[in-house]
Amino acid sequence: EPEAEPVPVLVPDRSDTAQLRCRAQGVPGVQLHWEHRGQSLCPNEARFQEHQWREGPWTSSLLTVTNITQDRARLRDQYQHLNRDRYKNRHRHQYQNWDQYKNWDQDQNQTLGTFVCVAQNPLGTVRRRLQLQLAGTGT
Repeated sequence: EPEAEPVPVLVPDRSDTAQLRCRAQGVPGVQLHWEHRGQSLCPNEARFQEHQWREGPWTSSLLTVTNITQDRARLRDQYQHLNRDRYKNRHRHQYQNWDQYKNWDQDQNQTLGTFVCVAQNPLGTVRRRLQLQLAGTGT
């Protein structure tokens, strides 16, 4: 489902970790791996820890994402700076749509954004997108 919207996964306020779950089955059996920012996750990357197991025909993967607090702090700082600059020089009659800043946080964060669970076997590949997002009152 390449055009399917990513499934949102909310990280509670004050939480430093999140868990993404993926499960697939196929004949022959499937292999799972994760991608982020268009790249396969590096097994040496400390902030991403994957646990994979099989239950009958199912292969499951649990990806734990750590160090979210650093990105949360960086995003709050960017948000405050963006809003301060955005409103400082604006005339009373000018309006800007927030949508133009829709992906302002995607460029510099390291742990948020879209993760892709990739299930493969000799017959093909299926991808499922999960969108890791901050929850709570702040950004």
